Amino acid sequence: MKERSIKELLQLMLDNQDLFYDGLCFWTANLLFKKISKEEYYLLSNYIRKNAPFSHKINIFKTSPFYWKSGAIAPRIKWLQYHIKKNS
Repeated sequence: MKERSIKELLQLMLDNQDLFYDGLCFWTANLLFKKISKEEYYLLSNYIRKNAPFSHKINIFKTSPFYWKSGAIAPRIKWLQYHIKKNS
């Protein structure tokens, strides 16, 4: 099976909002083995970590593992849309 591009994987996340739970990392994990391979999971997870929202990158005292409020899908959808466009 050919590995999909980051753009395709981000779009897959956007197309599977029913698998969203809490945050981007859990959302990605819920896609694993249902919609994406283990290799695609690692590719997507690394992309998310490397492209974390700016405010999260500079806040070294942040104790929450979430980039936005847990369970809030709207900012995550906006982030996905931005990165899909960025990778077009």
